Amino acid sequence: MRPFFDVLMKRIGIVLVFIVLAAGMSARDIRYAFLGDSNTWSGGVECTKEDSWTYWFMQQMQPATCYNFARSGATWTNTSQTLRLPLDSTAVLSDQNVLFNQVVRLLQVVQQNLQPEPDVILILAGTNDAWFEAKRPGIWDMTVEDAFLIPSDKLAKMEPGEVTSLALSVRFAAETLQRAFPLAQIVLITPPQTTKTSVEKIQRVSEVIDGCGLAVGLPVIHLEGEQFISRAQEQQAFTFTKDGAHTNVQGARKIGKTIAAIVTKYGIR
Repeated sequence: MRPFFDVLMKRIGIVLVFIVLAAGMSARDIRYAFLGDSNTWSGGVECTKEDSWTYWFMQQMQPATCYNFARSGATWTNTSQTLRLPLDSTAVLSDQNVLFNQVVRLLQVVQQNLQPEPDVILILAGTNDAWFEAKRPGIWDMTVEDAFLIPSDKLAKMEPGEVTSLALSVRFAAETLQRAFPLAQIVLITPPQTTKTSVEKIQRVSEVIDGCGLAVGLPVIHLEGEQFISRAQEQQAFTFTKDGAHTNVQGARKIGKTIAAIVTKYGIR
């Protein structure tokens, strides 16, 4: 597995300076949106809860605004029953609790002037795809290469229930965001290890996220290494998680400050 800094360095040629910052924006000018699953959702809508990485990220960055669209139980992967439901507020695993519906929700609130258009969109998800892969029967139906054989204009017209592999679901959500917010920097973040599923499954999901990020030109921050949360360590004693899957304050601080340091290093000052 490639070290996450090495992976991120390879993205620099695609997106350098990492963000809007070519225009001279400071961290305090930037408006953030967060998408993801329970470890992002747990920070609350305004990222005020200390057991989520979003809290510690915001403490470090001190931006203009933030808004959290994440939902506990969310997956990247859609099912054949997934509908376009931006108002769905399910916080458990379900056909509608997918990243794409968070994307649609973000689009809706911006279009309705309920939230400002984000400058940076950070997406940390994938744990539930690995943990509950049996609930996402199409998850491995496509490789990353397969997913990018479909023309972008055709994919844009598809419904989420037609997009049922992990690779195509990541591409579908990412390209929807890119079309809607062409000036925003979108960052994909791979899931950390958990006691709830194997390291190999977390790595498999992370490799798909990484491949899709490379294909659509988005930076990817890797958290699946044991230097963040170690499955083996958490099986012995909960150190950075409350239950093997959800971060405690120590784990949230570690992840949030790491992400903030990477984002700062690659452009945000």
